[in-house]
Amino acid sequence: MDTLEQLDDLSLLTALVMGEAEAEPFLGKIAVACVVKNRLDDNRWPDTWQGVMLQKYQFSCFLPTYLIPEITMEHWDRIAWRECRLAAFGVLGGYIADVTDGSNHYHADWMSKAPTWARGERLVVGIGNHLFYRL
Repeated sequence: MDTLEQLDDLSLLTALVMGEAEAEPFLGKIAVACVVKNRLDDNRWPDTWQGVMLQKYQFSCFLPTYLIPEITMEHWDRIAWRECRLAAFGVLGGYIADVTDGSNHYHADWMSKAPTWARGERLVVGIGNHLFYRL
């Protein structure tokens, strides 16, 4: 597989959605992609898709200790991969509207203790097994 920096935005976003939300319902996959888009539109984050997605300590699927999912076309036969690719394509291309009401953070709802950044913040929406916030 190519290094992450060599991937086009669609492939990188597919990998991110796959790593963060592969087991989520389709709407949950869309929601994760929307968070990336919302960060891209906010001047507190980098101004490129790649910059947002590869910013240090932001998306656990890209941490060195986590296995980055394969995103090549040879996985087209997997339903989860197709859903992740479609969610990434739709959000990246502006074909799918934001389902998170502007959220720029999320975490798994099964965590016994919310991350530090989420404490005291107002929950915007819960989708699948993730809770979304707008900070």
